[in-house]
Amino acid sequence: MKRIIFISIALWFAVSCGGKDEGPAQQATKSSLEKKPVQMIPDEEFNEFERLAQGYIRPYFDANATQTEKTVKAGENFELYVVAEYNPLYPMSAAEYCLVLPEGVTVMSSANTDSTILTLGKHDQDFMIAFKCSSGPKLWLVRYNCMASAGTAGGTVTIERGRSQNYLGFTMCDEQRTMIKAKPGQVTLKVE
Repeated sequence: MKRIIFISIALWFAVSCGGKDEGPAQQATKSSLEKKPVQMIPDEEFNEFERLAQGYIRPYFDANATQTEKTVKAGENFELYVVAEYNPLYPMSAAEYCLVLPEGVTVMSSANTDSTILTLGKHDQDFMIAFKCSSGPKLWLVRYNCMASAGTAGGTVTIERGRSQNYLGFTMCDEQRTMIKAKPGQVTLKVE
């Protein structure tokens, strides 16, 4: 009898400790990789859970996430917002991205959302931000104060996967801290 209780406790402990790091998305990916070890799932494909979450990390020129084009004069400061967008049924608590600016555009300063808990990294390499659990559907994460230098033609501002972790996405608020891949966005900056 003691052996059965010991085995039950050991199994419970193994399941509870092992399951904390993997959410449904990781478990589905892991099981599919275990069945077909030769075939890798491309990053561009999203599993069903990620499609339901509808995660996007996009730049905008306003806090309401509506302005996707802006014209500025050389030397003029302007604001750029990185906005998290996702299905309100899937609350999120962290995000990771890389912000790519056109040549000659410089970040002068930045401010994080009021619900920020922790930030790590650089905006142009691999930026990670943890924030209070939010049900969205939109939340601006970081406001960048930028300036276009003289001679800059402008161009496209894009969000991409982080350079070091090669990840673009969110962490959900669930107990497993499920990671959800996001789709990137872009806006157009014109300089007079």
